[in-house]
Amino acid sequence: MRRFVGVDLGATWVRAALADEDLRLLAREKERTDVSSEENLQRQLVRIVSKLLTETGTDSVEAVGLASVGPLNLNEGSVENSPNIPLTRVRLVEPLSEALRTEVYLINDCTAACLGEWLLGSGRGLKNVVYVAFGTGIGGGAVSGGELLLGEDGNAMEVGHMVVDPTGLMECGCGGRGHWEAYCSGAGMPRFFKKWTDRLGLAVEWVEEADSKTILSKARLGDRVALRFLGEVQTFNAYAMANLTNLLNPALISVGGAVALNNQDLIIEPLRRRLPKTAFCRPPKVEACRLGEDAPLVGAILYAMGGGSTRPQLA
Repeated sequence: MRRFVGVDLGATWVRAALADEDLRLLAREKERTDVSSEENLQRQLVRIVSKLLTETGTDSVEAVGLASVGPLNLNEGSVENSPNIPLTRVRLVEPLSEALRTEVYLINDCTAACLGEWLLGSGRGLKNVVYVAFGTGIGGGAVSGGELLLGEDGNAMEVGHMVVDPTGLMECGCGGRGHWEAYCSGAGMPRFFKKWTDRLGLAVEWVEEADSKTILSKARLGDRVALRFLGEVQTFNAYAMANLTNLLNPALISVGGAVALNNQDLIIEPLRRRLPKTAFCRPPKVEACRLGEDAPLVGAILYAMGGGSTRPQLA
């Protein structure tokens, strides 16, 4: 039976899984992403996949699907100038392909997640699906008219870099200002919180230690400042989702990423209430990603199975 590998290269974690042609996951691995150098990240990818093969006694695999944070350069098989990986350029495809002696198909991680969610998750049977992930950054993917959108360089639906604040209060990790990711992502939210409390002159004793988890936990416990701040975050989320709704007219917006999936009451539920008030087009269903944090990994495996096709045939 043929075997395939999916790799999900994120800013915080590298996940990998070995699957058979029936999409049964035979083994999986997870490590913190090594961003100390291009060479070390390349070695990590080879090592984590090789470990899967050794653990399962697998001699070779048919193909590898590599879902990576962007922006991508598909022609070079690399990720370049990523706001969430502090390396100028990392060649991904060539080192992995040479080490494993097999084809490696590169795809944006959220595009891969959208592929997985479309074919095997909440979007099954639909022709128009949007996927948005709230993690370290914010990313997205889309299926329009039954076609997975890739874009010229593989960077379609880099939704985290839509401008949601024309005042440009917050600088994004990419260097732009006013981007959605700079306000509402796992990494951006704490920086926005510090700037927001400072501008309003609010004395918050825990502001310097606040990360997104702390802010969300405080809001859930009824902290007035955290709740007021979260209202700002939810407003930006509603504006951005309304833009996506008006641009793509999807039947479904599937919301993933650890920040959203672990805080559905504070991230996903408010979108369901606000979207009908902010979108011009008929508001789509808004659901938590059914595949959860495995969505990019499953999508990467599907992409490998299809030989880099955006419409792989499932048995």
